[in-house]
Amino acid sequence: MTASLVLEGEYEIACRAGMTLLEASEHTAHPLDSDCGGFAACNACRVDVLDGAEWLAPRDAAEDPFLEAPGQRLGCQARLLGGRVVVRRANGM
Repeated sequence: MTASLVLEGEYEIACRAGMTLLEASEHTAHPLDSDCGGFAACNACRVDVLDGAEWLAPRDAAEDPFLEAPGQRLGCQARLLGGRVVVRRANGM
């Protein structure tokens, strides 16, 4: 199954379901940051999900300490299930 990630309203990335938002973003000129290498140990890849949250796998408890608002996810943990997901970097990160 394929999925689509729209990052910052500028980049629409066609990718495969099962990829994380972080992995998908690596196919753009401006990938999400990741200080911890994608192991849910920082919040550098935190995003606000603007549309398509239903196309993401359920939130993992490992994300909770790093999220500040409803609708936020860690890009390294949020897996695309298909469909189209629109995100922006949280707090201008």
